[in-house]
Amino acid sequence: MNILRNPDKYTKFSIAVIIIGIIIRFWLASIHHVSGDACWQLSNSRFMAENHKIPLFEQFGRDEPFWAPPLFHIVAALIYAAFQNFGKDAADFAVKMLSPLLGSLTLIISFQISKKLFNKKTAFYSLIFMAFIPLSIDYSVFSYVDGMVAFLSVLSVHLALKNRIFPCALAAGLAMLAKYNGIFILPVILCIIYIKNRKNAMKNAIIILAVSMAIGSVWFARNWVYLQNPVWPLMNNVFHGLETGTFAKTEIGELSARNILNVNAAASIYLEIFGVPNGDISALLFFRLPYLKLLIAAWLAGTLVFLIPFFRGIKSCRELNHRGLIIMWIGSYLVLALLYILNASWTVARFMLPAFPAIAMIWGHGLQKIKTRMKKAVIAMIAIAIIGFVLASFIKISLAAKSWDSYKQDFEWAESNTNKNEKFITGSQCISYNIRRQTVAPEADNPDTADYAFANQNFRLDRMAILSPAMSKKLDGNTKVYENRETGTIIYKMKG
Repeated sequence: MNILRNPDKYTKFSIAVIIIGIIIRFWLASIHHVSGDACWQLSNSRFMAENHKIPLFEQFGRDEPFWAPPLFHIVAALIYAAFQNFGKDAADFAVKMLSPLLGSLTLIISFQISKKLFNKKTAFYSLIFMAFIPLSIDYSVFSYVDGMVAFLSVLSVHLALKNRIFPCALAAGLAMLAKYNGIFILPVILCIIYIKNRKNAMKNAIIILAVSMAIGSVWFARNWVYLQNPVWPLMNNVFHGLETGTFAKTEIGELSARNILNVNAAASIYLEIFGVPNGDISALLFFRLPYLKLLIAAWLAGTLVFLIPFFRGIKSCRELNHRGLIIMWIGSYLVLALLYILNASWTVARFMLPAFPAIAMIWGHGLQKIKTRMKKAVIAMIAIAIIGFVLASFIKISLAAKSWDSYKQDFEWAESNTNKNEKFITGSQCISYNIRRQTVAPEADNPDTADYAFANQNFRLDRMAILSPAMSKKLDGNTKVYENRETGTIIYKMKG
C-alpha cells in the first residue's frame, strides 16, 4: 500500500500499463464470439450448469468422451448458473468475462514476480511484454483452459517465492486439475523452494508434491475408472484405454525423433505467439482485406522488431539475475512442447503460456542492455509494433464475430424448432455450441441415430462443419426443413 501512496516513476508506468492491458482484455472479450476449442469447453460447462453433473459420453461436436480436467468447466458452469436467471445471452456474456479476469490477474502477479526477482525497471519492461504480446492477449480473451492454467501456475510460483508452501501446493494442484499440462510447473516450484530454503527443502518438497498430486490425482482416478487411462487420450497406446473417437485414435502415436526436424511446428509456434489463430498461416488469408500482402509484411516486420530485446537478453544471459530459475522455468515448458512434437509432430504455443513471465524477464533485461544511443529508436519501433498488434487483435476479433453473427438466424432456427434432447449430425464443436444441441459425428458407425443434420458445404469458419461428399449425398434422401440461401445452410430432418 505504501507503494501506491507514493509511487516511483516505474511503478506509475507499470500501473498505467496494467490498466491499459486490463481494458484491452475485457473490451476484446466483450466483442468476441466464442470459437475453436472454446466451443467444446463451454458446451460442457453449460451442460454442467443445466444438469448439475459432469458429462461423460455426451457429445458436443467431438466424437469423444469428456476427459479434460474439469476445473475451468466447473468455474464456468457456476458463472452460467449464477447468470442464467437473467437470460441465456446474459449467461453467455458473463462466462466470456472469465478469461480476461484470469488474464488480468496473471498480468498483475507476473509483474510482482519480476519486481521480486529483479527491480522495478526490469519489472516494468517485462510487464510491457506480458501486456501486449499477442499470445497473452488472445488467451486472456478466448475461453480456453490455458488462461486458467497460466494463472494458477504463475500464482504458485509467486507463492513459492514468498515461501508460502501450502498455498503454493494448492495452486499447483489446481493447475493440474485445470489441465494435464499443469504438472510442468512442479519442477519450477521445487527449484524455488530449494533456492529459498535449502535446510527445509526436502520437507517442503514432500508437502508440495503430496498436496498437489492429491488434488490432481482425483481426476486421474476418474479417467482410469471410466476411460481405462488416467491421462486419456495421452499415452492411450501405452495404457490401452478406451478407443472411441478420432482424437484417441489419431492424436497420439509412437515417439519419433524425426519430428524434431519438422519446421512447420516451429513456424506454427512463432505465428501463434504473434496472434495467428492456432499458428495456421491460412488464417491470415481468411478475410479479404485490402493491401493484405502489405499488411502481412508490416506484421512480420513488427514481430522481428519486438524480438530485438529478447535476443539481446539471450546474448547477455550470463548477467541475468536468477538465471538458473529462469532457465528451469522456460526449460520445463520447452520439454512439454518437445514431447508433443516428438509424439504428434506438432505443438501449440499456448501450452507455454505459464512460462511467458520468465520469457518476459529476459525481454525486459534485454531492453535495458540495448545501447543508449539505439534505445530510443528501438523503443519507438516497439511502441509502433505494439499499436499494430493491438489493432490487429481488434480487427481479427471483430471481423470473426461479424462472420459468426451472419449465421445467427440459422443457429436460432435450429435451437427454437427442435427439442433440447434431439441430436444433430455435424463434426463442428462450434455448431454444437451455437445451436445448444448434442451431436452425432458424420463418420460415426450409426449416424442414423441423429434427429437432424446441419449442412453447409461453404462453412469457412469451421472446416469440421463441412460434410464429406458421401454424407452430403446421403442427406439428399431426407426432408429439408430449413434453408438459408444467403448463408448456404440447410437443415435436414433425418428419417427415424
